[in-house]
Amino acid sequence: MKTIDFNLEHIEAVKMRLYNFANQFDVCHVYDSNQKSSACVEDVYEFLLGLGSKRKYNGSLSDQLKEAERSEFWKFLAIPYNKVEEIDHALVFEPLLVFSIVKNSHTLRIINNGIDEQSFRDWVSAFENYTYEPNVIKLTADFQTITSKDLYVKQVEQIRKDIYNGVFYEMNYCIEFKASMHADNLLPCFLELNSLTQAPFAAYVKHSEITMLCSSPERFIKREGQHLLSQPIKGTNARLHSEENIRQLNALSTSIKERAENVMIVDLVRNDMAKISQAGTVKVKELCGAYAYKSVNHLVSTIKSELNDGTNCLDAFQALFPMGSMTGAPKLEVMKHILDYECQERGFYSGCIGYMDPNGDFDFNVCIRTLIYQADKKEISFKVGSAITYDSSPEQEYDECMIKGSRMLSVFKKD
Repeated sequence: MKTIDFNLEHIEAVKMRLYNFANQFDVCHVYDSNQKSSACVEDVYEFLLGLGSKRKYNGSLSDQLKEAERSEFWKFLAIPYNKVEEIDHALVFEPLLVFSIVKNSHTLRIINNGIDEQSFRDWVSAFENYTYEPNVIKLTADFQTITSKDLYVKQVEQIRKDIYNGVFYEMNYCIEFKASMHADNLLPCFLELNSLTQAPFAAYVKHSEITMLCSSPERFIKREGQHLLSQPIKGTNARLHSEENIRQLNALSTSIKERAENVMIVDLVRNDMAKISQAGTVKVKELCGAYAYKSVNHLVSTIKSELNDGTNCLDAFQALFPMGSMTGAPKLEVMKHILDYECQERGFYSGCIGYMDPNGDFDFNVCIRTLIYQADKKEISFKVGSAITYDSSPEQEYDECMIKGSRMLSVFKKD
């Protein structure tokens, strides 16, 4: 294990060097909290990078997670939306090296993730001697969606009827925007998006077949020892400037409709966590906390528990995935209807991105506010959605989707 000290005042310059160094590789995962703290300040790393691929896991998600649990090395993961037993194309791998900056630390740590010592020293030397020229090439894309506003409004009205008839209580309904594109280097696009959003769970994920530019504000689950944490987001309005946003936050936190969205998902998460937690330990640490992000305000709740002895990562995913904030309630019933209402498969959108350390601790975001480039299709896309309850206004829900998608669209607009 090697550490390099740096001046905290220059952390953004260090990050830029790490991003560009990582982008030379066919495989890298970069997680960046952008010097922001999540709700209730439940963070470990300011920056985490898995570089190169030493070992790629194959098979079903269940098999991959079982195998990952047995490994003594760091694992980095990107998991698509679906029932756990039906996922067979997750991205799970062990990198060659891990670069980490702990929150409020002055140290960049470079970790040998199981390669020989000479190779490790060579890679460390390559990073120490690395220089780069910033890439400022601007890409453009003409995003289109097959879900017009008129269709969206009709669908939401039908969803409200289903809720009225007792089919389900809440559905997270999503629409997709996509564009044709051929891109060899999407890092500049991610860096621009990251600058615009400064999301606490941002991720740059690069594989030969897919690249993800993620500006997620939401954590799915985090394990530290026997402690489990989930932080669902439900409830959104636009962020305004300075003192005006104080009123916006107050309006959000007191909105009966927005709080109802959040509380329904909190109840779902509590029930899911109870399946793998010690009796009486599932507690809501914060309910409907109102937080300001770069362009939106959100209601965030924090639920914690103490895990049963012997609980592993697969157990956690079987109990909680996919996350209730991206399905609705009741989860299994509403997932059936999502297939009917949405015009596209979700893929990695509303899945999760994260890591598992050698101790078995893990942390995963919710893969939202994410641009996904598929090299074989030469296509880039993103999806946005909102929680539909009976009290939802179709026009307001559509406007919420446009707010959530605005930053991603702006990255590819012509100047």
